[in-house]
Amino acid sequence: MVGRAADDRIDHLPLPHPRRQPPQLRRPRAVGRRHRLVAHHRRRAVDRRRRRVSDRLRTRRGRLQTRGTAGWRDWNPYRSKLAAWLRASGREWPLPPDARVLYLGAAEGTTVSHLGDLCPDGRVAAVEISPTAMAELLPVAERYHNLLPVLADAHFPAQYAPQADGCTFLYQDVAQRDQLAIFCRNWDAYRPRQGLLMLKAPGIRGGAPQAVLDEAEAELHATFATVERSDIAKWAKGHAAFWVED
Repeated sequence: MVGRAADDRIDHLPLPHPRRQPPQLRRPRAVGRRHRLVAHHRRRAVDRRRRRVSDRLRTRRGRLQTRGTAGWRDWNPYRSKLAAWLRASGREWPLPPDARVLYLGAAEGTTVSHLGDLCPDGRVAAVEISPTAMAELLPVAERYHNLLPVLADAHFPAQYAPQADGCTFLYQDVAQRDQLAIFCRNWDAYRPRQGLLMLKAPGIRGGAPQAVLDEAEAELHATFATVERSDIAKWAKGHAAFWVED
């Protein structure tokens, strides 16, 4: 009888509320206050950067858009290899608002203008060798306080040293046979932190574009610590994009 009474008492014990589960014991983390503060500030910095990027770059109905002084506008990957690279690589926008960009092969200024939107606190030195293209680039630059158009030959980095000095990012879209050598020469001259090379295989030599791009990638790996290749042929035939870091 005693055992049965004890069982009855056990049966009538209240069950825990399903939303009030007992706390689980966790092993304390051996993390110092300094480490926690560093991690906290890093998270806040990343959150601030993401908010700033979302204020200037977005995707609406499958289309990339940047925002400048005139509001949001489409960024067409068929007209801008930088937009094509963002599509192909799946990367988030890598540059801070105060980036200092050296742009080789600015042409008429389509991509340059979007960089002007995305780097409002920095500057973009837009180098172009063609006077005809420069005539179309100049009106674009007049609408942006951070665009510096330069009529110069990318083979000779010293020609635009005053505008390019201190650049943090090198971007090149030049369809020359020695386009890889041009990129490396400008990198050595200004030592940016990161770079993006738009390589046109038919512009280097004839033959299978894939073989030409493979050879170029091998040369880049011999020079740079980080090389990431993205295929943008869907938007720009015969092209590949190479993200590099020293």
